[in-house]
Amino acid sequence: MLKAIGLPEHWRKPLIGVGLVTLVSIAVFFETWESIVAIWSRSETFTHGFLVAPVSLWLIWLRRNHYRYLWPAFSKLGLLFIVASGFGWLIADLVHVAVIQQWAVVGVLVGGFWAVLGRHVIGQMLFPIVFLFLMVPFGEAFIPPLMEYTATFVVTLIRLTGMSVYREGLFFTLTSGNWSVVEGCSGLRYLISSLTLGSVYAYLNYSSYKKRTIFIALSFLIPILANGLRAYLIVMIGHFSDMKLAAGVDHIVYGWVFFGMVMFALFYVGSFWHDKDVDGPVISALGSANDATPTDSTTTYKHYWPALTITALCVSIWPVASQGLSALQAAHIEVPARFGKPALPDWQPVPAPDWGWEPSFKGVMADAKVYLSDGQTVAGMYFANFGDETQGGELVNSQNYLVPQKHPVWRILHDDVIAIAWGADKIGDIEESVLNSTQRSLLVARWYRIGNKNTANAYLAKWWQLLKRLSGDASPELLVVLYTDTPNGDYGLARQKLKQLAVACCN
Repeated sequence: MLKAIGLPEHWRKPLIGVGLVTLVSIAVFFETWESIVAIWSRSETFTHGFLVAPVSLWLIWLRRNHYRYLWPAFSKLGLLFIVASGFGWLIADLVHVAVIQQWAVVGVLVGGFWAVLGRHVIGQMLFPIVFLFLMVPFGEAFIPPLMEYTATFVVTLIRLTGMSVYREGLFFTLTSGNWSVVEGCSGLRYLISSLTLGSVYAYLNYSSYKKRTIFIALSFLIPILANGLRAYLIVMIGHFSDMKLAAGVDHIVYGWVFFGMVMFALFYVGSFWHDKDVDGPVISALGSANDATPTDSTTTYKHYWPALTITALCVSIWPVASQGLSALQAAHIEVPARFGKPALPDWQPVPAPDWGWEPSFKGVMADAKVYLSDGQTVAGMYFANFGDETQGGELVNSQNYLVPQKHPVWRILHDDVIAIAWGADKIGDIEESVLNSTQRSLLVARWYRIGNKNTANAYLAKWWQLLKRLSGDASPELLVVLYTDTPNGDYGLARQKLKQLAVACCN
């Protein structure tokens, strides 16, 4: 078949290798690939993922007459890239970081291509190959800072225009009505779309790596600025129309129209620097077309099948290694009794108060909840164990909300990380939030307890989890939440009480 379509002899075995590496990579890491496709299917932000691989193939097809004269060869550097990516997947699998696993499986696939095609061929195909990493549904970690930026941008422009606005966290009020910045207002969807389209545009219209880099950077930065302006214009439309326009679903339509105009303007301006000889040979960081000299295919692929077998083994060993390391540590699915029934001299158990809120997280397999009073303050203590941390129910997960967005009663007014002295020589941190309803405000402190260590830093918690798993330590890993009412708005006293309780129960 390959001969029938006019494929050069020296490309036939390498393309068989590409096909086999692809099949092995998908089969070995099927669960991770399945998680990628599942996110494409359920999230409109990442539906572009379905198009990334076809676009990559199309970009390669456009330059097929150039590639046919390249001579593929096995690359040891490609094998090293597979090993590095596979090790990254192993680490991410042990601590349940899905996005790193997803980056890693794409890295394994790219490493496989590199191994069977060689650095000269991959150097010439560099952009279409690297473009495959956009299959990974990344960016959710950017949502909170993007939301904060959008709220600050909008409120700042409103004040610069001389209008009165009152802001509480991500909520702000004008004389015409109330507004809030939710996940859809973060602009992540526009940012990802712009980065993807901008990357393809840069590759097709520029031969200079400098121009490509600048344009891709602009494709990343301009949507962030434009999204703030979009949100401001929507608020102004709603304000001056007495909340009749842009206050419902129609503001999403306005947003996409505005985004289309921004992208058109970006591409139009970029066209003034279009390179005429885009299809000519491009010198890459990995090599050039002239570096690969034609050789006898029999000599080049003398050890083809042994090399391909080694490549497949480098791809396949990582799930086996993960299962072996996971077997060293049985899931500790319980909350130690001393947390569920703390013996604190100054604090006594009391009935649950009617505050209308208590912690609730997805994936919790064991938990303990208790309310205590020192005669002056009533505080709640909640300890959650996520057990084996199935997909979507991890201890460290950005989806572990105290209050979901658009909650009918509660909203978060404040989020911060504050220092806490766990002992005479141990200074750590906890995450502090203020929850507000029409009835009351609650001060909430939460952090991760990994073994006997405490931190609010998600990255440090993941690092400690990794060290525990590698050592076979089966001590519990908990999410700790302390909370108390602030009837008089005295956050200072509430903070002091929660800190005392935290140190007394978890030091």
